[in-house]
Amino acid sequence: MLRATRLLVGTAAILFGGALLAQPPKGDVPNAEGYFPLKPKTKWTYKIQDQVIEVVVAGSEKVGTEDCTKVDTLVNGKVVASEVYSVRADGVYRVKVKDDKIDPPVKVLQIPVEKGKSWDVKSKVGTQTVAGTFKVKDDKEKIKIMDKEVEAVHVEGLDLDVAGTKTTVQMWFVKDKGIVKLSYKIQEAESVLELTKLE
Repeated sequence: MLRATRLLVGTAAILFGGALLAQPPKGDVPNAEGYFPLKPKTKWTYKIQDQVIEVVVAGSEKVGTEDCTKVDTLVNGKVVASEVYSVRADGVYRVKVKDDKIDPPVKVLQIPVEKGKSWDVKSKVGTQTVAGTFKVKDDKEKIKIMDKEVEAVHVEGLDLDVAGTKTTVQMWFVKDKGIVKLSYKIQEAESVLELTKLE
């Protein structure tokens, strides 16, 4: 179980990091249609089998000329990944992992949200690559999170190549909450993270 958790966290760090959350930028820049209405120090708690993973908005960071948001992922109270995100007019982008810039940044959510919309990804983080296609599978999917039925935007990346490993990723975004559920299938092993608490 520990090895599986480490593999999941490692793959997540390459592709998405914690839970892909971003602080809405100041001014007139779009805030991802409300899917990232987050404040500093906001914390999400997720459960994956018997493991608890926490994601915290750690602050702001400037990358080039962009004002971005740093997000830390914690396991057993220790930071295991740090990522930086940018909200742009056409979507939410992951621009940095620890000290490594993502070249080019990986779009994790298309704005405006549109069912059936897809976009290609072909990026490098250090010597590792991420390539494939993401698609908005549904923009009004009903799922149950924290004992409540909510309407979510379901984004999926099928048969992605993440550092040479075949990976499928699915994410469910909910307004005012961010990502409430993530599913990672690495080769034949699948893991699902679900939101259990939002502070």
